[in-house]
Amino acid sequence: MRAYPLAMADPAVESDVEGVIVAHRALELALADLDDATARQGSRLPGWTVGHVVTHLARNADSLVRVLDAAADGRISAQYPEGMAGRDADIEKGADRPALELLADLFASDQRLGAALADTSDEVWEAGRALRHDVEVRLASVPLRRWQEVEVHRVDLGLDYEAVDWPERFVTRQLDLMLPGLAGRLPRGVAIDLRRDGEAAVIGSGPDPLLVERPPHELLHWLFGRSDDRALPPLGSW
Repeated sequence: MRAYPLAMADPAVESDVEGVIVAHRALELALADLDDATARQGSRLPGWTVGHVVTHLARNADSLVRVLDAAADGRISAQYPEGMAGRDADIEKGADRPALELLADLFASDQRLGAALADTSDEVWEAGRALRHDVEVRLASVPLRRWQEVEVHRVDLGLDYEAVDWPERFVTRQLDLMLPGLAGRLPRGVAIDLRRDGEAAVIGSGPDPLLVERPPHELLHWLFGRSDDRALPPLGSW
């Protein structure tokens, strides 16, 4: 597998791109022996098989190549020009393919995205923009979004990879970004006493804040809306 050189001025972008490349390689190794029976089995996402998740990861990579190529040309592109309906249709169309075809598609899309990430200049990272759900966002957010897709959906596959296996750097990076928005996702009238890294903070509004003290990966799993810990309050969308 080709190793892509990195020479980026922004250390956060460089770190996120490195995270993407490592996550791609780890996922590809984990799926190397995928067979047709496993590809057809249900994932942890309602209504999706393993094949759906693998296809989604491939199409997501291609959507980000589209965004990066547009930015390099001075344009702003949506990830999915036909919207979420088009994205979902592409996933359904590809989900039932044989395992070898699923893997070849995923590996090729990973390669294309790795090359696009490496070819994006510092100037484009700094000035480029993309559309996410019709909202303009910084191009520099793209690598972390892909890293998130790979790590979260690898757990969703239900194939011997759990939140506890997430890289510490990924967990810390995501918690720092997601925790500031937690108050707006809590149910009305609910407050939590969040303990993290020896520090405490009351988040939300309500009497008798609920103590939330969990390992970082469990907190992040909850923030991603995937925790089955009934002691934690439900969260709004993220």
